[in-house]
Amino acid sequence: MGYQVHKFGGSCLTCIEDISAITSRVRNSLGQPLVIVSAFHGITDRIIEQINRNNEASIEAFVSSVELEHLELIPEIVDSPWSVRFAETLHYLKVKLQSYCENPSVEVRYDALACGERLSSLAISAALDAAGIPAIPGWSEDIGISVIGSGESAQIDARKTREILKLPLGAVPVITGWYGVSNQKIALLGRGGSDLSATAIAETVNADQVTIWRDVQGVLALSPKWSLPGRNLSNLSYTEAAELALFSEPMLHPSAVDPLRIPGIPLRLRPLHAPDLEGTIIGPSLITESPIVRAVGCLPRLVPISWTLSSALSLVESVSDATAALGMARIRVVSIRAQPGRVRILVNQKSATRAERILSERPSLPTPLVGESISILCFVGEGIGQDLSVRSRIEQASIEGGVTLSFNADEHRPHAIHAAVPAQQTESALRALCLALDLLVN
Repeated sequence: MGYQVHKFGGSCLTCIEDISAITSRVRNSLGQPLVIVSAFHGITDRIIEQINRNNEASIEAFVSSVELEHLELIPEIVDSPWSVRFAETLHYLKVKLQSYCENPSVEVRYDALACGERLSSLAISAALDAAGIPAIPGWSEDIGISVIGSGESAQIDARKTREILKLPLGAVPVITGWYGVSNQKIALLGRGGSDLSATAIAETVNADQVTIWRDVQGVLALSPKWSLPGRNLSNLSYTEAAELALFSEPMLHPSAVDPLRIPGIPLRLRPLHAPDLEGTIIGPSLITESPIVRAVGCLPRLVPISWTLSSALSLVESVSDATAALGMARIRVVSIRAQPGRVRILVNQKSATRAERILSERPSLPTPLVGESISILCFVGEGIGQDLSVRSRIEQASIEGGVTLSFNADEHRPHAIHAAVPAQQTESALRALCLALDLLVN
């Protein structure tokens, strides 16, 4: 049998019970296991906080706390073949944090952030070794994970990675997710990028299957964060999964299915602590008699910020300047709609005031106008965007539920329908529409 890729994210790296479950899942792998890991839960956020704090006096204590957190979950590191490298990586993290204090640069920042994944690969290798499963850590920079682009939104270069990839042999490879190398510099794959690492490597080695282990049963027709009993989806097409991922963080990296489409490699999302459950399988499109809505995603409480352009202002330069300024402030732009003479962006409600101030201070931009908060709903299903009866059913359900629903007339997607509701109606809209579309468990 070929490779079985297993990806373990931060939500599966939180306690000793998680580590025990991981060793069991790898031991019981049907094929040759290949493991992709994220940083331990919360480590990346803590490194970001330490970098932003920019306080050299606190670095020593911070690195010691990171070491302790790993040792508490996997004390076997101390006696493992990777103990020296683990200590060296902690020292490297300290040096990078100190270097950033003296001379802040994005290259140093990304290198420091990648230490979370490096420590995780060493620790999980130690845990597997201690359980009698020989394992070898493989860091992206060492095995040849090449990326295109720079910063925090790079993409894996599949062709180059395929040419130079060198997986550790003779044991289970434990590969760092989330980052790669571009022009000999560390670049990050963005939020949820370890999913993309797993699927890109699976395509490169022609794996039989990818399993992303999670802390929930699988994919639900509605995210569990809304406290509504969404139906469990036993399967999704690649396209449905990609559409839903854009609106259901942190379900899956939106680009994660792309490397799997041509080879047709199945992707499973399964619960780490319930291995008897099949979870959700994602694969090629399934033909149904008539299109139906299979899931609803939601990006809640977004604030539109717009500005009008004079003829002297370039549309491209205006958008580029705005997104660059917000990116430096780590404010995510959820959506951009640009047309001659006018630009509208959507940002999270929590960031709206800061975003307005930053844009107002840009001398190259007109004064921004802030609108009322909205939520964007994404109805997902093969072919629903081309079936007028589906949209009519959604419209009728919104009327009957007293929901103010507005569709985006400029957007036509074959397998999704997008609509907006006032932010204060989000919960009631989801309840009414999901009930009408039979997406909730009775």
